[in-house]
Amino acid sequence: MAGKHSPNGLRSYLDIHETVLQRFEREGFIDAHDIEVTALGGGAIEISGQIRCEGGLVCTVEKTLQIVDASNSDDPAVQTVAYAYNVHVVGHHNLLRYDNVHTYPGHGDASHRHAFDWRTGEVEEISWVGPEWPTLGEVLDEMRQWYWLHRDELS
Repeated sequence: MAGKHSPNGLRSYLDIHETVLQRFEREGFIDAHDIEVTALGGGAIEISGQIRCEGGLVCTVEKTLQIVDASNSDDPAVQTVAYAYNVHVVGHHNLLRYDNVHTYPGHGDASHRHAFDWRTGEVEEISWVGPEWPTLGEVLDEMRQWYWLHRDELS
């Protein structure tokens, strides 16, 4: 069985991405976003921008997809090679960050999660998440759960 980060057709990937954003918008959690998809050349595609959510939560998305099989020129297979989801609270500090842009000693690969104290910006924990790191939809779910637990503390 293929993992959630296995290669996928570009059209399918982008359809899923848009469906996830639309679902969170319909449910009222996403206020607005400026996510853009840009061809970088050399088979690389960037997905980047900010997603502004309820309670002043903002997720900055930076993902690079790479075409791994161009045999179907109408829908080449792509796979994420680099990602960073950085979540902060407007007027405060970072809350969490998932990324694979640098490594930590003792981690099995570069995928990890930073947890911060949103009031002070202090790092609380850096933990390895491994090859099944969260999708954007899972990060948005985590943000929403955090919001409902902490909404009374937000200004």
